[in-house]
Amino acid sequence: MIEEILEFANEHDMLPKKGSVLVCVSGGADSMCLLEVMRHISYEYGFEIAAVHYNHRLRGEESDRDETFVMNVCQTHGIPFYSAGSDVAGYAKRHGIGIEEAARDIRYGFFRETAEKIGAERIATAHTKNDNTETMLMNFVRGTGANGMAGIPPVRDEVIRPLLGVTRKQVMEFLTVRGISYMEDSTNSLDIYTRNKIRINVIPQLESINPRLNEAAFAASQLFREDEEFISDIADLFIKDCCMGLTANAADLAILPFSVSSRVIRKLYEQGSLSHKHVRDILDLCANENPSAQISLPGMTVYREYDRIIFDPEQMPGDSQFAPVYPKDGDNITIFMLGLDISCKTVIYDEKRLFENGDGNVYKPFTLFLFKSIDICGKITVRPRKEGDLIKLKGTGGTKTLKKLFIERKIPTRKRALVPVICDDEGVLGVYGIGISQRAVPKQGDSAVLISFKETDKSASAHNARKN
Repeated sequence: MIEEILEFANEHDMLPKKGSVLVCVSGGADSMCLLEVMRHISYEYGFEIAAVHYNHRLRGEESDRDETFVMNVCQTHGIPFYSAGSDVAGYAKRHGIGIEEAARDIRYGFFRETAEKIGAERIATAHTKNDNTETMLMNFVRGTGANGMAGIPPVRDEVIRPLLGVTRKQVMEFLTVRGISYMEDSTNSLDIYTRNKIRINVIPQLESINPRLNEAAFAASQLFREDEEFISDIADLFIKDCCMGLTANAADLAILPFSVSSRVIRKLYEQGSLSHKHVRDILDLCANENPSAQISLPGMTVYREYDRIIFDPEQMPGDSQFAPVYPKDGDNITIFMLGLDISCKTVIYDEKRLFENGDGNVYKPFTLFLFKSIDICGKITVRPRKEGDLIKLKGTGGTKTLKKLFIERKIPTRKRALVPVICDDEGVLGVYGIGISQRAVPKQGDSAVLISFKETDKSASAHNARKN
């Protein structure tokens, strides 16, 4: 059987040419088989092995017995041994998850920490074809897609599964022939966990139909995995060619086949697993006629910005506002929330001199505003827009509400409260990035108030990083 396992391991490039492999050993039959196989292979291939055990403390003295057993076996063979344990039941209760999920999270966390600590290149676990069948059935009853039906991958990141190509029956035969001891887990016979229920109640019925169930399931999982990889590659190409960061064109995403669009969405989500309903909700968002529609997901908000879909992990509320500031002559003020520096000074209006801008800076449109001093009523305020704000833009015919102006300029709803509005006691004087009111336009030689906006260095760096 070692030759069969070695062939499977080489087919999936599991074994390092040098260095070490951390072998996960619970003390059960499968893990003791894995330890013996890796010990044998390591001599031939020249890498070292170490063993790691996690005590879940769910079975009282039996859990401690298993830890001691594995430690003694490792001492006998001169294998470095690492172990830890914790209150898994308490962790599950605190985090509102099941015992099985909690145990897996904590266990794998410790495995990875140990591998990093000792410099192990691989972490080997003892999953077999039987485990793969159970996993496929668990995923199936939960309503999975091709990825779930692909079962347990032979390699995932640094984790390798050399026994995945053999059955538990082969494992037991190997242990018997070699006279290798192992520990029985009494909870394996209890009909209390999902995996146990499938192993005890479902699989025997399926094996009565097909005695080679595990081989058939393993072959099916390989086909599902190949299909998943192909479609996933298409989704990656779409993201590379058609997405800008965590954004996509709503129409382009909507017309993709669901098998591709669902994978694009899951890849852009980046916050873990996403339910089928959530995927459908996002696709519905693509077809929504409301250009500012949004949905909230765990760890992220997904929203429309006219023709685009934005995946926003920052989850900035749509009604977020910055605090008003009151610039006076000689002030330099930073609005950190906007990443903008605001300066204010009194000048004599000279169009040519001011807009040639002798300080060497280049102002973007409507980041520099000049107001005739005598026409300013009271103090100047830079604030978010308010309901009912009106402006008659210089060079236009009529007065408009800022709401209508923002809609015309296609400024997304969630960003409208972040657009600086320059006001005095009488009303709006200008809008950052849009224009100036006709009410206080200076003429050549007039005393004027100059309000200028400039992106902070921090803001520019963040913008460029997000863009790239």
